[in-house]
Amino acid sequence: MKLKVIFLTSLVFITCLGFSQQIETNKLDEFFNSLEKRNEAMGSIAISKNGRLIYSKAIGYKSIEGENRINATTDTHYRIWSITKTYTAVIIFQLIEEGKLSLETTLDKFYPLLPNADSITIEHMLSHKSGLFDYVNDTDEEINLHNISNKDTVASIIAKLKPNFNPGEQFRYSNTNYLFLGYIIELIDKSTYEIALSKRISAKANLHNTYFGTQTVSKINNVAQTYKYNNDWKTVSGEANYTNHLATADGGIVSTIEDMTLFIDALFDERLVSKKSLNKMLEGEDFYRLGLMKTQFENSEGFGHTGGWISESSLFHYPKENISIAYATNGIVLRKEDILNDVLKIIHGKPFAISMNRNVEVLLIFGIGLLFFLFARLKFNDTVKTKYSLYLGCLIAVLFWLGTMISGFLYGNNYNHIEDGIPILDSFYSGSGTFNAGIQFTIALLFIPFFCSLFKICKQQRMHILPLIPLVFIPIHMVGSSLFPFPNELFPIFANCIILSILAPLLAVFLWRAESVSKIRKQALISCFLMLISIGFIISRSSFPEFVHSYWGLIQRLLFLGWTSWLVFLSIYFSKVAKLDHESNHTNRYQNASPLHN
Repeated sequence: MKLKVIFLTSLVFITCLGFSQQIETNKLDEFFNSLEKRNEAMGSIAISKNGRLIYSKAIGYKSIEGENRINATTDTHYRIWSITKTYTAVIIFQLIEEGKLSLETTLDKFYPLLPNADSITIEHMLSHKSGLFDYVNDTDEEINLHNISNKDTVASIIAKLKPNFNPGEQFRYSNTNYLFLGYIIELIDKSTYEIALSKRISAKANLHNTYFGTQTVSKINNVAQTYKYNNDWKTVSGEANYTNHLATADGGIVSTIEDMTLFIDALFDERLVSKKSLNKMLEGEDFYRLGLMKTQFENSEGFGHTGGWISESSLFHYPKENISIAYATNGIVLRKEDILNDVLKIIHGKPFAISMNRNVEVLLIFGIGLLFFLFARLKFNDTVKTKYSLYLGCLIAVLFWLGTMISGFLYGNNYNHIEDGIPILDSFYSGSGTFNAGIQFTIALLFIPFFCSLFKICKQQRMHILPLIPLVFIPIHMVGSSLFPFPNELFPIFANCIILSILAPLLAVFLWRAESVSKIRKQALISCFLMLISIGFIISRSSFPEFVHSYWGLIQRLLFLGWTSWLVFLSIYFSKVAKLDHESNHTNRYQNASPLHN
């Protein structure tokens, strides 16, 4: 009886634990609905856990012909491009297990004409360390191979191309490696790659929607066409020529997202290769292993592959959580890496990105314009206006830190100010992004009169204005990261502008040499020191990954503390200068007026 009670109690506990770790699919829906509404992506995603599909969603269109727009579904087929290489690597390891091949087998056993063929091994080819010329990326114009059916003819073409390095010397991604691995599979199996794929992978992993080859793919009706966004979705110019990639083992598979997860789950469940072979595929310290890439999200490792040409795809398995994620996009605006990073945040219960609603953007821009108008209409005494404009530097610093604190609290209980970075607009949930956007726009607005006042006094004091110029990056960053968080990779540019702001205090140290500014030089050095500590930790991230990860929030805050303290120092110093100028001018006017009174 006691054993029965213990068993039932344990079962309930495990069930509750499993429930607490369930992925919040409503947040995934919210995230992808946001991408679709803002035309920031088109495509499909599937997520499996413990080998079972737990989430799938399609956004956007699979085809657009004038007004006729057909929505994509989770059954839509996508070109998965270089993810094909992982399928090819799996077949190679199957042949190795059957004793028909080994990792030490050299290329000259099959294609002796190729340069260095007698010293290039199968392992070199799997890991992109062969040095073979890449027929896709190493030329200005891609070498067209899809009409050449004779493999020896292809080999003779590649043989004329100079290798990049000697085998094993270094890593360099080359599609040629997997092109010939596919040829080797066909030679050993005495069949086409398409048949080998069907027999060796599709049949074993129950893939019913995975295809290879131009002729086969042309018969599929539900294949996504590729588009780019420019006020509307428009066909990509290379769409008509994609067949160039559909007959080679380095990028020719077309599949659905659900089939992709079935494949990667079957691989890690050891249904396609043995545990020994899988471990061999995974071992090593390099980013690229044997047919598999390594990725990292916080302390969780993932293994899989990415693919891309005119469209993009990604497939990774995370053994620690036993989760697989397949994503294919036929409309690229945001980088797939950014989208998948936010998917992983949702899976791990972290704050994730939803871009600001465009209507909110319009209201904020209108509000800024109105505030500009009111500020210009206010009739302040010039001295009073300058005085209060200078104190705006302190207000900007206070607003920034207040805004980051409040938006951090809006994230919820899972936000850690020591570990997690300062909240920015494109990483928000539950309204904190809209709040933070308002703060950022306000800072940008206040910065303009502050900067103008600094500029004016510098001119009056005959101080060099160059140290002030980098400060302009701050409002650019604030407005830029609000309005353009992702498209065209603008956000990293604006984020780096903050790092560039270290130039302002550095230039002040060297250019403001007058004795009267000795104090501000010391304050500039303090600001530089704070920023340099932060940047030092960021640069040494590879040497101290655990420390940097655990204290990332604190490290980032040191950087921001550096430039906000510099604004405070400038506010206080220049307000004193303005006050002394005002008193001096007042005294001079009194002295000049005194003889008249006498």
